[in-house]
Amino acid sequence: MSKLVSIVIPVYNGQEYIHETLDSILGQTYKNYELIVVDGASSDKTMEILERKRGLIDVLISEKDEGMYDALRKGFNKANGDYLCYINADDRLLPYALEKVVQKFEEEDCDLVFGDVNYINETGNIIFSYKGVNFNHKAIRSIRRVPFAQQSSFWTREIYDRNGGFDKSLKYVADSKFLLSVCLDPGVIKGYVPLPLGEYRLHGNSFSVSVTDKMVHEHHRMMAEFNLGGTSVSRYFYEMVAKVLNLKGIFKKLTYKGAKF
Repeated sequence: MSKLVSIVIPVYNGQEYIHETLDSILGQTYKNYELIVVDGASSDKTMEILERKRGLIDVLISEKDEGMYDALRKGFNKANGDYLCYINADDRLLPYALEKVVQKFEEEDCDLVFGDVNYINETGNIIFSYKGVNFNHKAIRSIRRVPFAQQSSFWTREIYDRNGGFDKSLKYVADSKFLLSVCLDPGVIKGYVPLPLGEYRLHGNSFSVSVTDKMVHEHHRMMAEFNLGGTSVSRYFYEMVAKVLNLKGIFKKLTYKGAKF
């Protein structure tokens, strides 16, 4: 029997792009998934759009919440899948994403699978791509960050529960905290799919773009909890490896004139 994938979409006033997000999931080549949408009591037309798709959404929650990560916890508490992921209401999954991810989970008995990510603009066109890097836990301890994008990452139910899910006391970086905790565990098996799996949309109203300063502050506070140590030499080495692999994407990012993050 094929494994079930649970996809959670947290949304608040996402009327502009959520139809694209939903279409990217409904167009998956792998069909054994459940779709859970958690709306934070939107005041725009988000719920009208979701109601039109109601027959294709397995769980729909609409109520006030304490932020995105509270919404995600609600969604994952309802999830029945063997594998989990979330995607924001302005981002997209590539049509083959679930198929490739499940295949990797099964072939290598992975705890976490990730791939590359496309950065797209307001109209959905690709601006640049970043390759995920499958560093081991020692390298990640040195580099002090997750070397792949949330939009292209998937994990098992067991690893989600073991790490306590997303910390809802954080407003901006709980996904980074969760993924970093997973990647720092030497017992975790990570699998890399060398293809773009997710697409992150850059636009002026993006949650990440609009709260960049607050996100940076919270990130520093979160990182202090890990007490990673390491040397500047090793950090420089691994950063250079990641940058060499992504020279083309870095150049396109630096020369892009639109909204950035």
